[in-house]
Amino acid sequence: MPSFDSKVRLSADALGNNIVLADIDNIKGAFKIYTSADAEATSPNYFSDGQIIYLSDSGSLYRANVSLANPPFSFTDSVAFSQFSFDSGSFVSASFDSSSSTLTLFGQDIDGSTRISQSIDLSSLEGGGGGSGDITAVFTSDEGIIGGSSSGNVVLELVAGDGVSLNSNGINVNTGSVHFTEGVQKITIDGGNI
Repeated sequence: MPSFDSKVRLSADALGNNIVLADIDNIKGAFKIYTSADAEATSPNYFSDGQIIYLSDSGSLYRANVSLANPPFSFTDSVAFSQFSFDSGSFVSASFDSSSSTLTLFGQDIDGSTRISQSIDLSSLEGGGGGSGDITAVFTSDEGIIGGSSSGNVVLELVAGDGVSLNSNGINVNTGSVHFTEGVQKITIDGGNI
């Protein structure tokens, strides 16, 4: 029988006889966390068919699949668990059919859940893609990057500036330069603009 103190509890006798305290369907928001061993050792009487549980040692959600005794084929209730995932709407893979120009995106495929997919018809898009076509012009702002052209091969070059140096190793910011340290001092100590 249940006893009442700060928690409602089943007596050892009730636990030993697999007495259910309450039907999970009648407890709003009921959710149980188990280890794999505890879930396997728990009587099927404590699970509802379709109930979602969390297994802490695997970090995954599982759905309880309760099978009731069905004499003469089976004489005891049983429970099995299958991995479960809520339909999040996110896609994990895609497939492109070049004959129909259809891109199909697929959601996660997990037993016990409906796999979602979405097909997109790309046949109306213009252009060949695949690297065809020409860039007609490349221009710069002439502030730190120079070069550009409206035809032929285009070369862009970076220009070294206060606290910035260019060499064969790449672009370097000199945090010890006067420009850098005075800028930091002006902002942090004086509170002004550089």
